[in-house]
Amino acid sequence: MTVTGEPVAASGATGEGAAPSADAQPRRRTLRPSRATWPLWSITAGMPIMFLLGVHGFVWALPGLVLGARILADREVRFPRSSLPMLAFLAWAFLSALMIDTGSGYALFAFRWLLFAGALTSMVWLVNVPRSSVPSELVVDWLASLFIVLVVCGYLGVLLPTFVQKSPFQLALGPAGNVGFIDELSRWRFAETQGFLGYQLARPSAPFNATNGWGAAIGILTPFFLRSWILQPDRRRRRRGIAIGLAAVYPMVMSVNRGLWISLGVALVYYAARKALRGRIGPVLVLVGTVLAVAAMLVATPAGKLVGDKLDKSGKSNDSRSTLYEEAFAGARDSPLIGNGAPKRLPDAPPGMPPVGTHGLIWYLMFVHGFVGMALFLSWLGIEVLRSGRVRTADGWWSHLALVIGLVQVPFYGLLPQVVLLGIAAGLSHREDPS
Repeated sequence: MTVTGEPVAASGATGEGAAPSADAQPRRRTLRPSRATWPLWSITAGMPIMFLLGVHGFVWALPGLVLGARILADREVRFPRSSLPMLAFLAWAFLSALMIDTGSGYALFAFRWLLFAGALTSMVWLVNVPRSSVPSELVVDWLASLFIVLVVCGYLGVLLPTFVQKSPFQLALGPAGNVGFIDELSRWRFAETQGFLGYQLARPSAPFNATNGWGAAIGILTPFFLRSWILQPDRRRRRRGIAIGLAAVYPMVMSVNRGLWISLGVALVYYAARKALRGRIGPVLVLVGTVLAVAAMLVATPAGKLVGDKLDKSGKSNDSRSTLYEEAFAGARDSPLIGNGAPKRLPDAPPGMPPVGTHGLIWYLMFVHGFVGMALFLSWLGIEVLRSGRVRTADGWWSHLALVIGLVQVPFYGLLPQVVLLGIAAGLSHREDPS
C-alpha cells in the first residue's frame, strides 16, 4: 500500500486490467452492475431489490467488507494523503470497543464501524479503479437513481403511512428476525408517523429506518441528481429530470425535515456565491427564483401551514435535542480519549427520549469515540471538502457540493449509513483532481 497525492488506477483493486480512460467516450447508460461494481450498486441503483428482499439496511456494510477485502489484497493500491485521518480514525475507533459490555453491543459496534470503513474503502477504490472499468458517469447515474428511489418512497410514505410488514429476510430468519437491531434494519415500512405537531403526521423514511436518514440521504444525493438528469445535452432526459425534481419537492416538504431544508438552502446560497465571484449571474437568478417559488408554494398550498406548525412547535424538539447534546458532551468528558463505545439511554430519561449519542454525527463521534475520534473524522471530512473545492471540473463541482451538504448535516443528522455516500462523493472528486 502506498500513500500518494495523485489518483492512480491500480488493476488489483478491481480484479480487471487497467486501460486508458474512457470517461470521454460515448457510453450507453445502464443501471446494471458488474462483478467489480456490485457493492456500490447494491446501495444505489440496486436499492429497490434490496428493499424487496429486506436487506436494505445491511447492504450498507458491503463496501466496507468487499471493497476493503479487495484493497487489502492489492499491494499496489494507492491511498490519497487526505485519507490518513480516516485511517487513523478507524484504528482509534477500535479502542472504543473496550467500553462495551454486551455481546449484542459488539455486533452493533462492528456494523457501525463497517459503515465508516465503507466511506474510506469507497473513496480509495474509486481512486484506484480504472475509469474504463467503472466510469464516473456510471456511479453518478447510480447515485441519481437512489435519489429517485427516495422520491418514490417519499410518496409511498405519504400514501401508505401505516404500512408495516415483516420482510422476506426477517421471515427467513424466524424468531431472530424479531431482534431489535435486525427488525430495525430489515422491516418494511415507508414512513414514521409522529404527533409532535399536535396531530399525526406521516414522514417519509424508506428505505431507511428513520425520516432523518431519508432527509440526510436525499440532501447529499441532490447534486448527483442534478448532474445526471438536469445538466444534460439530451433534452428528453433533461425534461424528465425537471419533472422528477419538481415532484421531489412535495415529499421533501412533507418530511418536515429542517436539517434537509437547511443543508439544501446553504448549498444553494454557496453555489450562487461561488459562481457570482466568477462573474456568473445565472446561479444568482436561480437562487432568487427558487426563493420566490418556495415562498409562493408556502402561501398557495397547505405546505405553508405544515412548515409553520413545524417552526411554531419545534420548541419541544429543540429542548429534547439540547438535553441530548449536553449529556453527550458530559459523557465525552467522562471518557475523553476512547469514548463510551455506543449510544446509551439515560436511566431517568422520559418516554420517547432517544439514546445519548444520537441525533447528530458530531455528538455520536464525541460520545462513542471520544474527542480524539471526533477530531480525526472531522479532519478527514474537512480536508475532503476543502480539497474538492479546489477542483475546477464540472463533475468535480457536484461531488464537492455533496460533501458540503454532508458537512452542514453533521451537527444534526447521524449520517449512518449515509457516511458511505460521502466516501463515494470524495472518491469521485479525487478522480477529477489533476494534482
